[in-house]
Amino acid sequence: MKSNETLLRQWCMLRQLPRQPRKIGTTEIDKRMREAGYDVTPRTIQRDLVKLSAVLPLHGDECRPQGWAWMADAPQLDMPALEPQAALTFHMVERHLMSLLPASTLNYLAPWFHAAAGVLDAQRGALGAWRDKVRILAPGMPMLPPEVDQGIELVVTQALLSGQRIEVTYRSREAQGGKTYEASPLGIVLRDQVLYLICTLREYDDIKQLVLGRMQSARLLNKPARVLPGFDIDSYIEQGEFGFPMQGGKRIALVVDIDREAARSVVERPLDRSQRIEDIDEKIVRLSASVADTTELRRWLLGFGPRAVLQGPASLREEMRAEIAAMHQGYGPA
Repeated sequence: MKSNETLLRQWCMLRQLPRQPRKIGTTEIDKRMREAGYDVTPRTIQRDLVKLSAVLPLHGDECRPQGWAWMADAPQLDMPALEPQAALTFHMVERHLMSLLPASTLNYLAPWFHAAAGVLDAQRGALGAWRDKVRILAPGMPMLPPEVDQGIELVVTQALLSGQRIEVTYRSREAQGGKTYEASPLGIVLRDQVLYLICTLREYDDIKQLVLGRMQSARLLNKPARVLPGFDIDSYIEQGEFGFPMQGGKRIALVVDIDREAARSVVERPLDRSQRIEDIDEKIVRLSASVADTTELRRWLLGFGPRAVLQGPASLREEMRAEIAAMHQGYGPA
């Protein structure tokens, strides 16, 4: 019976360990173990970890107090073993996320992906061959995600989870060098393969978007993050902030005539719940919807080329006319 209790305690303890480069001290492990119902001491935990590190890929650093973690390349330890169907799901997730997430983020899931690959390699028949028969294509022009320093991403996510401020050295798109800011994280948004930190700076209430790929350094501060009363990340996004809102950030009543064939994409994936489609003739349909007035909207309209003609609002139609005229001049005779 005692050996069973020891096994369960050690299994619970191992589940508390993060993967490098993160780490956890025996005091924090002791706190979590007691919350789980195990009456142990930091000394017992330390002794167990030393013994287990002889047979498992565990690492204890030389700091005081000592920090423990699973090695970065340690295989994922799961019980029960990964089922073939679950392994296939992990593989599909990996293929999908490769075109969406920075490599530093995907590295956190690598042990599960490797375990899934091993399970599928051991399968015979249709399930084992599934990986060679399915592909996932990202929408739009294929582009590589920007590189994000794994250490910086770790600091940012830790600050967001613990409600602490961070000090970041940030290089804006226009600047040559970086500037140092004190930031209070509000959220993280992934858009078009780019990770954004939504935050406020210093003691100001203005909400900023910092691209993680432009951060040159990040340091966790022992200082609580400022809470912005009333902030809601979903409401913030719905205002069109990630569509590069025009002045005022208002919504407009969009009316556009689109070639019936080209309109299939917006029929299957509406722009808004208010969207309406009506027939104009055999070749053209009219789309009406309330949308945010953003530069992203303008890019979307231009992407249809001659297959879409904006009818309203009048101010946007005139703006688009001027844009198309400028493009025509640029493509004119040399």
